[in-house]
Amino acid sequence: MKNYLLTGHCFIKTVLFSLLALLISSLSFAQLDKIYVNSQVNQISGICLLCSVQNPEKALDHYEGDYASLTIPIGVLARIEQTLIFPELASNFRKVTIGIGTANTPVKQLPLGKISIETFNGSASNNDARIVDTTILKADSDPKTGTIEFNPTKRFDRIKITLHSGLLHLGDELRIYYAQHSPIPFTTCGTPPLGPLLYYPFDGDLKDKIRGLDLISTIPASFSNSPTCGQNLTANHLDSLYIENNLPLAPERSLTISFLGRTDSLISIRSISDQGKSALFTPEEDSINSSQLNHYVIAYTNGGDHYFSVEVYRNGKMINDGGVAKMPPPYSLLLTVAKGSVDELIIYDRILNAEERNQLATSYNIPLEIPSFVMEAQKVKSDLEIFTVSPNPTTGQITLGGNILLQDATITLRNAFGREVFLAKVRSKTFELPSTLPGGVYMLTLQTKDKKVYSRKIILTR
Repeated sequence: MKNYLLTGHCFIKTVLFSLLALLISSLSFAQLDKIYVNSQVNQISGICLLCSVQNPEKALDHYEGDYASLTIPIGVLARIEQTLIFPELASNFRKVTIGIGTANTPVKQLPLGKISIETFNGSASNNDARIVDTTILKADSDPKTGTIEFNPTKRFDRIKITLHSGLLHLGDELRIYYAQHSPIPFTTCGTPPLGPLLYYPFDGDLKDKIRGLDLISTIPASFSNSPTCGQNLTANHLDSLYIENNLPLAPERSLTISFLGRTDSLISIRSISDQGKSALFTPEEDSINSSQLNHYVIAYTNGGDHYFSVEVYRNGKMINDGGVAKMPPPYSLLLTVAKGSVDELIIYDRILNAEERNQLATSYNIPLEIPSFVMEAQKVKSDLEIFTVSPNPTTGQITLGGNILLQDATITLRNAFGREVFLAKVRSKTFELPSTLPGGVYMLTLQTKDKKVYSRKIILTR
């Protein structure tokens, strides 16, 4: 296969379905992690004696130990609203989790109809207000705390939580510990890594399912049945030009493009400004069977100062080191299809690791081209033992995670002076540390049944 370093004007060749798209500079690497609210507003309405929102700021950010309190000591048709605001508009396919609690009542015994939630895009409601019931309310091991969990169907940047008093009620209190959203599966075709920047399934249209950054074609798009996933984008034309939009990728970001394709396809990222050069990838130059469906990954690693290194993978195997290209922002994505097809175009604003690349290809039933000894080495790496403790910092409740066998394991906690202050058998993944322990830094040690030892530092805040 040939690799080209060309200016933007040299892209005008063969056919084109072109596109553009990309990328919102405010996106951060936390895309793959939890994104927490960072501001709030609240209000009280109705006849409400001594009603209040106490410590509203404690429902913000990633620390989950403190809480805001919505209290209705005496109320008649009263309600308290706290609107929790995220730093940016969430993409589609995100799960919302709101940590809640009460002073005395188990959360599962909260009167149905007293709490409601609603999502917004700016000041516009998504018209999805709903009463919190047992289908979305989950209790923790401490019955006085729990979570509200749901998957919004529209993009949102804020959530309003409302506590209602009803006709007459005494002594209601709702604690809000945190609110965050995290990625969930966005397709039933294959098992791609979560949290993509853009996703185009090409099932009869050029729509992006994540942020609505739909592709623009200079000729009518054609689709045909895909042997793998619904339909794919196809082309037989040879006389079209592309269009570009100025939608910049954040300067510090890297980029991974994943897609299924046959030959005669070209996908790349480029600089609209043409001050630098961009790296192209053309499967048609790859010496493979032209009728064979392959899975391709193009990784653009940001090396700083506008320089990107480029690597191309086919079916898990690197087939070309594209060298280095200088591409000052703003950026665009170019897709050209000439007598070929493209399907399941997924774009991440990060670099996929080897396990993720292989996972993608095999989930589409594409045979990997990686030698068996390399696969074995990767399997050993993925089978490494992992032990995690969360949340950390913690107010007392901790959850053990990872792939360590916990049956008949023992937990020991030592203080900063090395003195043992807690010893217990592990009976569940989640448990409470003694309330008599003061806040501070501790060393938690897990010893398994077969005498393997794992240690983690934890911070107890009280």
